[in-house]
Amino acid sequence: MNKDRLVAIVAVFLCASIAVGFVSVFVGLSDAMEQKSLEIQDLGGTIEDKNDAISGLQAKVASDAAVISAQNETINQLQGQVDSSSHQIESLEAQVGEIRNQLFAANSQIRSLTSSVTSLQHEVERLNGVIAALNKPSNVETLVFHVCEKGEGYVWGRLPNVNYTYSQVLKLHNSTYKILFLPEYKGNLNWTETFAWLRSNFSGIPLSLSIFEGGPNEAPNLRLTVAEIWDAVLALDVRELRIGEIVSWHIEHGLPFPVDWIRSVLSLARLADLRVVWSEWKVGDNVFRKVNTYIDGFEDIVTVAFQTNSGDLEPADGFELVSDLFPHWGGSIQSWYWDTRMIGNETAMPASLFVQHALEAGNMGAEILQFEPYWYLFDNGEPNDNLKMLMAALT
Repeated sequence: MNKDRLVAIVAVFLCASIAVGFVSVFVGLSDAMEQKSLEIQDLGGTIEDKNDAISGLQAKVASDAAVISAQNETINQLQGQVDSSSHQIESLEAQVGEIRNQLFAANSQIRSLTSSVTSLQHEVERLNGVIAALNKPSNVETLVFHVCEKGEGYVWGRLPNVNYTYSQVLKLHNSTYKILFLPEYKGNLNWTETFAWLRSNFSGIPLSLSIFEGGPNEAPNLRLTVAEIWDAVLALDVRELRIGEIVSWHIEHGLPFPVDWIRSVLSLARLADLRVVWSEWKVGDNVFRKVNTYIDGFEDIVTVAFQTNSGDLEPADGFELVSDLFPHWGGSIQSWYWDTRMIGNETAMPASLFVQHALEAGNMGAEILQFEPYWYLFDNGEPNDNLKMLMAALT
């Protein structure tokens, strides 16, 4: 009985303990649940706050999106303006480039016109000088015409009848000047042949005898000895000795100048009562001053001529140069002027310009005028229109 009661008491006690434990657990669970509930409430509030914040942010995003959209629109508008401005800039740059080209062309035209004005002013000055010279009495006494025989095989540069050709020139000059021929036979390359031709064809014809001619080779085409000159003087009607381009030729070939030969020729000329006509084209290297030195003591019998085939000076300037240096001077009027300036060949030079050069020399004080080449003034011995115009102007 006691044992059963004890068991019952123990069971009651155990049940009470379990009940108390359950109660304690339940109370703990209740407290925990209440705590979690509070936490859930707190989290719910936080969620609401976050939702509010999200709503606010979404509103701000929407607002910002509207602003961004407006700004994008503005950016698009500005980009359109930039593109338009770029096109305008490109157009303006193109216009600026075109204007620069126009300015360059205008400046080129201005420079060209300025140059033309300067050239015209110089031409006016030159023509004024010519006009002034035309008012002076002419000192020209002698006209010398180059004539030649090129030989068989040529259809030009032939001289079939010297006496006929000379008589035709005499008819044109009205007895105003002394008329001399300056003959050349096949380039004067063989003096024996040339001398024979001269004796056969030029009896009684007043001559300017060429005694020196240069040429392209290392030796001159023609350089007569004193004895050969004397033979020609005895056989022909030689009025003057002609020395052509001797200083120029020796400078161009780098050869020493033949001073002794020149002095011998000048002495012979004085002895034979002949004039010497010395012509040069080159102005550089003090050519004409050297001539002045070489003729020292013979200035009274030497006439120094400026050749218009010179590329160094215009004819009037060349004539002025020799007129300042020499008491006796002349002009060698050549249509090679046209060729030297690479305008055209010697036959294409306008006759009016050829005549102008002759008048310039004559009216500036030249004593002698020499004309060449033969085929510019004659057609195989027959005077042509160029010669007729020249003689009409001079007479």
